Amino acid sequence: MKTIKGSRSKLAPTTLISVAALSLCVLLPLRVYHVSALIEPETGFFTETNWTVWVFYLLCAAVVGFLMAASFLNGKVNRVRDCMTKNKALGVIALLTGAAVMFDAIHEMFLFIDQLGNYNAYSGVTLLSYLTKNGGTALLFGCIFAALSAAFYWVYGFSCLNKKIRMSSFRVLSVMPVVWSICRIIYRFVTKISFINVSDLLLELFMLVFLISFTLAFAQVVTNVTPEICAWRLFGCGLPAALLAFVISVPRLMMLVMLHTDRIVTGHSLAPCDLMLAVFIPVFLYFTTVAVKKKKVEQKPEESAEESADKE
Repeated sequence: MKTIKGSRSKLAPTTLISVAALSLCVLLPLRVYHVSALIEPETGFFTETNWTVWVFYLLCAAVVGFLMAASFLNGKVNRVRDCMTKNKALGVIALLTGAAVMFDAIHEMFLFIDQLGNYNAYSGVTLLSYLTKNGGTALLFGCIFAALSAAFYWVYGFSCLNKKIRMSSFRVLSVMPVVWSICRIIYRFVTKISFINVSDLLLELFMLVFLISFTLAFAQVVTNVTPEICAWRLFGCGLPAALLAFVISVPRLMMLVMLHTDRIVTGHSLAPCDLMLAVFIPVFLYFTTVAVKKKKVEQKPEESAEESADKE
């Protein structure tokens, strides 16, 4: 990709990843405290708003704003030149992410079946109206596109393991994670509650917004569709999405491990797909920017030595 010219900052991609990781060290303990002590599991509302809540949201907003601004203004972030790096670790993570997304597809199908079972034909409401009002339509399409999204992550994973697979042949499939994320956000919007006061739902909505933008940029870059325009969103939207996914998923996972499932907010259980995406995004960013740069730096001395030998 061509680096966008102009007055841009010189922050290295590792700096942005480090900022996200350091902020997570502060945000994660605060969030675990909120889930275990301040949030009412039945409603998702805070039972008490103390200083930790303000610190959590202000720091979250500051870090996300910084990551977006620094990525947009950073010339180095736009040098994602080799997103088709053949890397076994990245391939395995992509395959596991696809498995987690497929698990979400199965989960959404069971939720849809439960909604069908709750429908009463004598209620005076048509089945389509009932499903639309209660998010059943979004669940059905979400299930379909989640399965297709899993297929895309599997294809990408195999492409990292096999040089013969060309991602440019899967451009339509690459858009499926975007549509799946849109279906997920629509399903959450049909919840008839205050979005501002409900902590888990608010974080999930912002995470999905960033995830939509990242997956679209990811699809464009790996399939080579105007990648120079959207490369900055890999960091500017990908890191915030991963940060929020970690903050949402890890406390729920901890509650499960510690057998405190009663502290998990009703309707917002642990989603393995979010946890795996939180791992996949930084791993992808590392192997397509930092690792590629290190590889090129290591190759330069070898090339110069070969050139001097040829001259002799």
